[in-house]
Amino acid sequence: MAAETSPPEPPPPPPAPPVAEPEEEPESAADQLPVSTRVRKLAEAIGPTTLATALLVYFGYVATRARYEYFGVPLDMTGLSNQDLMLQGLEVVYVPAALMFLGILTCVGIHAFVKWLLAHDTGSGVSTNRALLAYLIILIGMLLIARALIGMFHPDSNTSVVIGATPLSLAIGPAAVAYGVWVYAQQRGRPLLSQRLARNGALAAVGLFIAGLFWASTQLAWAYGTGRGEEDAAELVDRPEVVIDTKDPLDGLPTGVTETPLDAKGKDAGAYHHRYAGFRLLLSSGGRLFLVTPDWMLGRDRTVVLPYGDDVRVQLLPQP
Repeated sequence: MAAETSPPEPPPPPPAPPVAEPEEEPESAADQLPVSTRVRKLAEAIGPTTLATALLVYFGYVATRARYEYFGVPLDMTGLSNQDLMLQGLEVVYVPAALMFLGILTCVGIHAFVKWLLAHDTGSGVSTNRALLAYLIILIGMLLIARALIGMFHPDSNTSVVIGATPLSLAIGPAAVAYGVWVYAQQRGRPLLSQRLARNGALAAVGLFIAGLFWASTQLAWAYGTGRGEEDAAELVDRPEVVIDTKDPLDGLPTGVTETPLDAKGKDAGAYHHRYAGFRLLLSSGGRLFLVTPDWMLGRDRTVVLPYGDDVRVQLLPQP
């Protein structure tokens, strides 16, 4: 009797082809540019002359606005041109520019000192010392960020009265955190974040740094303009006296201004019938005279705005 044979087993199914994992999209050449190169290209695209002119006009606008608002005069009412504002901005921009360059030199010095510490710290506790340095820098940055947030969202007299405290904290805080992360990465010997994440964080820190410096410079320009207004008020008595001859009488004369009727038959005969003496000229612009008295005081006196033309005659009398 023949032995029973089992049917042959079916061949195993062919292995499924491996599914190719999607390759990561390579970064473009623009994404691989360092932050310093991006900032430089942005500055080249804007143009240094255009940027300098815009800053001069802006700081001149802020300072001049604060200067004449001290006397209750809106800047839009003066009719000053952009050239006038740019000339006003020349005297304002010196201090912010000096502070900015001093800040850059300070940052360069701190970076050189930190690199020196990282290069010469070769003791047994080198890893611990570098980590402590990174933690200290990050802690300082976090405290400055907290100070900036308090000044931004809780602007009372205790947090916003100091000029530049909040914007400078906003500028330095994120930069310090980013720098502390870099120091910690140097301690580990490998990057702490991915290249793209680190680059985006650095760009955000640079943006906040520029915004904070611009904000602080604006506060400084406003304080400078207010100070110029106070100086103008203190020196009004030394300015030439303004004598106004008008055809029609002026109402509401400030204290210290005297009115003299002009005799139509005398030497002052003509179309002018009223003479007002005792004014000081604050500003002449846009076809208007902005007049104050020599003892003008904030909160007590006012500024007289007088449009002038053929119906107004102006004389200036220098003071001895």
